[in-house]
Amino acid sequence: MCKLYPEKPLYGGGILKDKFPEFQGFTAPDEKTVHLPVFRLQDITPGTIYSFSTWIKLKNADSALITVSVGDKDSEELCVGTVDAKPGCWSFLKGGFVASKLNLSSIYFKNSDQEDLEIEIASASLQPFTEQQWALNQQTKINIARKRAVTIHVSNKQGVRLEGASLTIEQVSKDFLLGSAIAYTFIGNTPYQNWFLERFNAAVFEDEIKWYTTEPKRGQLNYTLADQLLEFVRRNQITVRGHNIFWEDPKYTPGWVQNLTDPELKSAVNSRIQSLMSKYKDEFVHWDVNNELLHFDFYEQRLGPNATLEFYRTVHQQDPLATLFLNEFNVVENCDSKSTVDKYISKIRELKEDGMSMDGIGLEGHFGVPNRPRIRATLDKLATLGLPIWLTEVDISDTFSKETQAIYLEQVLREAFSHPAVDGIMLWTAIRRNKCYRMCLTDPDLNNLPTGDVVDKLLKEWETGVLKGQTDARGSYSFYGFLGDYKVTASYGGKVVDAAFSLSRSEETKHFSIQL
Repeated sequence: MCKLYPEKPLYGGGILKDKFPEFQGFTAPDEKTVHLPVFRLQDITPGTIYSFSTWIKLKNADSALITVSVGDKDSEELCVGTVDAKPGCWSFLKGGFVASKLNLSSIYFKNSDQEDLEIEIASASLQPFTEQQWALNQQTKINIARKRAVTIHVSNKQGVRLEGASLTIEQVSKDFLLGSAIAYTFIGNTPYQNWFLERFNAAVFEDEIKWYTTEPKRGQLNYTLADQLLEFVRRNQITVRGHNIFWEDPKYTPGWVQNLTDPELKSAVNSRIQSLMSKYKDEFVHWDVNNELLHFDFYEQRLGPNATLEFYRTVHQQDPLATLFLNEFNVVENCDSKSTVDKYISKIRELKEDGMSMDGIGLEGHFGVPNRPRIRATLDKLATLGLPIWLTEVDISDTFSKETQAIYLEQVLREAFSHPAVDGIMLWTAIRRNKCYRMCLTDPDLNNLPTGDVVDKLLKEWETGVLKGQTDARGSYSFYGFLGDYKVTASYGGKVVDAAFSLSRSEETKHFSIQL
């Protein structure tokens, strides 16, 4: 969405206040020289987190993908952020970087096709934050979005408030869903199942309902593995996502499907939806209906540009209470020209305008080095759609040591949990044949790796646990609790009462009364 006028710079411009870019010549692949804006930087401090934003307008092009990077011509550049800029109006770019030991002397603006564009820049801002300031901001956002003030009032049957009543308050379930992928190796593995249940309240099957698993040969349906996993999550009241119905990448489309004629393919996709929905309607809270639509287009190429729209319409008709998701990679992880946040937003809006029942935003989250300010900026932009956001497949590259994986995992989880638009996080950490896709939380004997220690630490940090206290002179006891379900035991003068209440998101204090 463009605006007629740029807004004021964030943070008053920060260290770019009253500074203007210069225009520098770059040699394009066709040997032409293009002139693009550059901000020269001074006193960039290693270890500092920098939030960058600016408004951009094109003068001589229909539209262009503008990428902003930080670095030096003699060193590796780090991507700060991207924006799909338009002519005649102002587009907002927000991102940032964490300063490393690289020589970060300049912020560069480049367009994807490297044509010589006339770019206007306004309200540029670069604001530094220390790690402590960033963490404090995260905690403030957590306190607002994930917790709520509670006051419990205790009285006798005549309504007289009781001072000194003893209270034991325990959080018995969490509103925020944080889970992990599970795979066929989970079936019948009691130690692994117990380990999972001690930690997580949500799950997703890694491969067990994907088309290549449930119908490896045409007409030969086999839901045995999915049924066994589903029996476990049902029995233990675990929320489970449905991943996925279709995958646009032909590499993960069954070979027999690729060999069908177009009419046969249309019949096959309808049968696929009908088969899944007739068997699993109301079982999965989410369906990733079409996976990685921005990067691949197998079904659009074969069935036309409305293929995805028809998928969602049909699934919604069959399972109207499930939340239907798009799911995509490299939206929050990297600056990928195919999956910029603006392209994702445009695709969602395009499908919604066509009447698609698409109500969830899936961000896979297969990270290398996390860029925290860019993650936050991406979530901020996606949040403007007003749809639930999930990080659906979070892991950290196994090119790092296990200790480094743990450091980066904590950064990602804190960034996601502190953002009010994020409704859930799924870790892509299913153990299969004593290994995981890229990142495990434990060794094969279920002993925690550093990543597992991080998860356990955060799960403990993000729960209220058990509180004990006494009512004051007004017969009241107050606390801040994480959202979820609670049980409370009140005792006074030999009388004991058990009660329960729930905390949902609200800015108002929750008042709960108990009579003894």
